[in-house]
Amino acid sequence: MDVSQYNLLDEFRIPGHWWLPSNPGDRVAGSLSVSPEGGVRLELTGLFSSPDFDPARVFSNRQPIRSDLVLGEDADGDVYTLYKVDALHISTTSTLRVSYLLAGRHFPSVEEIGFRSALVQYSHLEAWSCFQFTRPTKSASPDFFSIEIPTNRVPLFRTNATGPIKELSLRAHALSRFTLSTVEIKPSAHFWIDLHAAADLKTFFALSDDLGQLMTMLVGEPSYVKKLRLFDSGDAGVDLFFPSTIRRQDELHSPLMCFPLRDIINVVQALTEQWFGSLTLLGPVYDLLFGTLFGRESFVQSKFLSLTQALESFHRRTAGGTYMPTDDFLPVKDSLIAAVPASVPDSLRRRLSDTIKYANDYSLRKRLKELLSGLDGSTVEMLKISDIAGMAELVVKSRNYLTHFDEESEAGLANDIVGMHYMNERLTALLFILILKRLGMDEATAARGTLKRRFFQ
Repeated sequence: MDVSQYNLLDEFRIPGHWWLPSNPGDRVAGSLSVSPEGGVRLELTGLFSSPDFDPARVFSNRQPIRSDLVLGEDADGDVYTLYKVDALHISTTSTLRVSYLLAGRHFPSVEEIGFRSALVQYSHLEAWSCFQFTRPTKSASPDFFSIEIPTNRVPLFRTNATGPIKELSLRAHALSRFTLSTVEIKPSAHFWIDLHAAADLKTFFALSDDLGQLMTMLVGEPSYVKKLRLFDSGDAGVDLFFPSTIRRQDELHSPLMCFPLRDIINVVQALTEQWFGSLTLLGPVYDLLFGTLFGRESFVQSKFLSLTQALESFHRRTAGGTYMPTDDFLPVKDSLIAAVPASVPDSLRRRLSDTIKYANDYSLRKRLKELLSGLDGSTVEMLKISDIAGMAELVVKSRNYLTHFDEESEAGLANDIVGMHYMNERLTALLFILILKRLGMDEATAARGTLKRRFFQ
């Protein structure tokens, strides 16, 4: 069965025979099902003849049944490796949960699961790439029209080496299908990631997630990995399927995106290189920010707290910020800690010591003021902020109320769900602009593009 036609949004089933690498002669018939909702499941008509899969041993020790690898083959001779397999149900028929399906190759051991390159497709990528996949041409007859369709993959941009990445490029081509009654032509685009050295699945997941976060900022909506195909030296590729949070999304046309490729084609290479170069410093900020975008079902209060933490972390990591030079603060800190009465319980003493330790760091209020004051006046206006100090005060009071439930800090925003949603949109926009500006994009361009997908009222 050719599964290369499927992506993480598709459902399919693979009937075949399955076995443990340590016992290839013990083959059990079963069916592997893949779906976005159910993940990857293996239904077996029986169970493997292995001590690890002995029900009596499992029930007596009350330990889960688990296998690193299960190998399989379907009726067409196509091969599969199931990685990280857990038994959910054992009887005359058994159900196993599979973390990763690697289609196209057998891996006898976990140590052999490594790859040099990856093809990655994301949601919205075709529209974002603005790839012109047909071109009108002059027809030989006025009774017909002619178009040209590119037959090769067209490179749209390429980056230089950065970190573990030897080369990253965006490629596009036209997919065409002809039948007696239908002609279908549509664009297809993917990123090609080539590494300096072979790496495990964890590395490729991290890289595809990092790239997906950048795509999310450029598109303005969550950009999910739709397909991941991995390559080693000279092989035909391994299609990877796994449980995913991907969801079907409405079509989004490129003019409605924050920064479609055609608008940033002159800076996209540098932007992408700077993005990967910034991960060591700003990775925690990105995780907080994009967690609010991919976690659509999260409560607005949780998103608000994550966004305020992201802004505080961004300022601390890019600007530092202390009221006194660190060396000057050390004797002050020691004096304050020494002044704690001896009668104070040890637990409270540790709490006070920790508080004093960070007392020299700028407050969230001051950090917000500095971040907003560092923007052009026109950008602050576009964010609908008329009073920087008032805005900072509202955010701080709402954060303090939600964190400490301090009634004295209660602000109107804390009890206004709609108002907090719009505040989250404003804080998200602020983070996008600050990040893009740091990556090298012109502030005015960053603000105009960002606000195409953020709505304050």
